[in-house]
Amino acid sequence: MSNRQLTFGEPEFFASSHIHDYCNNVRGLIRPLVSELHVSAEEMEAALKHVKSVNPHAFGLDSKVRAKLVAAHMRRASEAAEVICASAVRTYLSFRKHYVAEIDMTAKNRGRNFQFDK
Repeated sequence: MSNRQLTFGEPEFFASSHIHDYCNNVRGLIRPLVSELHVSAEEMEAALKHVKSVNPHAFGLDSKVRAKLVAAHMRRASEAAEVICASAVRTYLSFRKHYVAEIDMTAKNRGRNFQFDK
């Protein structure tokens, strides 16, 4: 297991490019985890279903069911990471949608503190 540290960068939201870059950083860091978590769930289920059962009457079926139940949590983690990526993209698109008037207005007036540059 490695000691990788995820960081999205220091949030500075003083320009539209800052919002865009931050959302892209979130997506770029989380996106590879989606596949990794999904594959890990499959590997975990495959490994756990071969654990010998202590119940001789179940003929090993309980191991398969338990493996599926345990791996389902990892699959949900994969789905949650996918939601994070989609939400980061939606954040920037929502920003563009809700601030379209200000984006259009800054083309005429550059005297504001907040810069709409993307």
